Amino acid sequence: MSQYVVKLSNGEDIVCYVHKNKSSAETNKLKISSPLKMDTVTKETERGFVDSLALSRWIQPYSDENHFSIERHSIVIMTPASVGLTRYYQYVLSNIGQGTIEKIVPTKHELQKIEEEEYLDDEIFSNEDLKAILDRFSNKKTIH
Repeated sequence: MSQYVVKLSNGEDIVCYVHKNKSSAETNKLKISSPLKMDTVTKETERGFVDSLALSRWIQPYSDENHFSIERHSIVIMTPASVGLTRYYQYVLSNIGQGTIEKIVPTKHELQKIEEEEYLDDEIFSNEDLKAILDRFSNKKTIH
C-alpha cells in the first residue's frame, strides 16, 4: 500500500493509499483508502501572493466505507506522492482522525521543514516542532 496522487477525469486531484487488487474481476477498478482532495489556496504574504496546498476530505463525509473503488477509465494520470507530500498527507490524516479540522494549510515554517526533510532523509520534526504544529490546531472548531 503506497500513497499516490490521482488526477481524475472530472478535474479533481486526490492523494490516497492505493491497494493492489487481489481479484481479477476488479482489474478495471482502482481500490483506494483515505482519499484527500488536493486544492491550491492562494494567500497574500509580505512578499506577495503565494500558492499553498490544502488537503480536505474527499468522500468520507458522505460515506462510512473505508475503501473505495474508482473506475480506471476515470483516471487521467496517477503518480507516486513525493516524500514531502507523503509526510504532509500523513500529518493531515492524523489530525482529521481527531475530527477537529476539515482543511489544513501548512505554515511557511512547516513547508520549510518538509522541504528540508526531502533532502535530509534522517532528519525529522523535533518533539517541540510537532507540539507547536499540533497546538496550532488545538482549537475545537471545524473549518469549512
